[in-house]
Amino acid sequence: MKNVAKLVLFLSISFFGLFLFSGLISLLQGWADEALLFPPAAGISSGISGKTVIFLESSIPVALYSAILLGLNYASRRRIIYPVAFAVTLVFILILSGAVYFGLESLGKMGTDVTIKKPLAEAAKPGFILDQGALSGYKTVFLEDPQKPDGAAVIIVEGQKFNYQSQGVPVTRTRLPIFAEKRGVFYSIKRDFENSSRVFSAWYNNGLLFYGVYTGSLAALLLSMGCLVNISFWSLANLFFGALAFRGVLALENFLSQGNIRDMLSSFAGRVINPSLINPIIFSSLSILILLYSSLVYLARGRISSG
Repeated sequence: MKNVAKLVLFLSISFFGLFLFSGLISLLQGWADEALLFPPAAGISSGISGKTVIFLESSIPVALYSAILLGLNYASRRRIIYPVAFAVTLVFILILSGAVYFGLESLGKMGTDVTIKKPLAEAAKPGFILDQGALSGYKTVFLEDPQKPDGAAVIIVEGQKFNYQSQGVPVTRTRLPIFAEKRGVFYSIKRDFENSSRVFSAWYNNGLLFYGVYTGSLAALLLSMGCLVNISFWSLANLFFGALAFRGVLALENFLSQGNIRDMLSSFAGRVINPSLINPIIFSSLSILILLYSSLVYLARGRISSG
């Protein structure tokens, strides 16, 4: 019982710690993306609601996946019986994620971000060249203050003559090519978590019952991967194998959430079951199959060891 209480405490600390850390990273990334846009915004926003809540909501799937993985590894090291660890983790991960959604929803209703308008420093001077090739295929040379909406400008299109505009041209907000971005190995993981957060929010907005059904089935599938945290005698290796398996579940979740895949599955099973329950049923069925396989392997090993 003492180890179970420690598991609950470990899950809570892991979930909220990862949630806050991931939310902070997302918020900093959002500020960096905003700073790279031209023309710059007229003011800066601060507060705990509005856009900040959106960034925090996007961190809930990260915390859920990571907390379950760490919880399984912790339960394995503490020799907690797997069925007990399964049930405790499933219940508390649903409570924690639901409580966070409810708290963020309450914060969002408290007010909006406070926008502080102040004179911007001189972001650019006459002669500034805005490269819009990625969006519109041309460059804009501002002959006057670039933030002046009706200032004169020159449009440069490769292979064509310069086009002088005395009244200026409308400029949509464009990301400045400050540095060349490289999509690393974690880019696809980040993209899948962003898609997952939108799915989580949609299910929560439909009601707590719907959210519990979807998140519970997904958490059950993740917890059924508990056999992988005992695949070797090295805890770090088990954690690595579990992370690979969880990455596969994340990819499966996003694959099943695509519009064309949902339509295809609905066309096959829509007459038998509610289309909205197809994904939870798939997750639950896979978890049952994995648990059944793990149980058979466990029983087979027991017979072999007993001779």
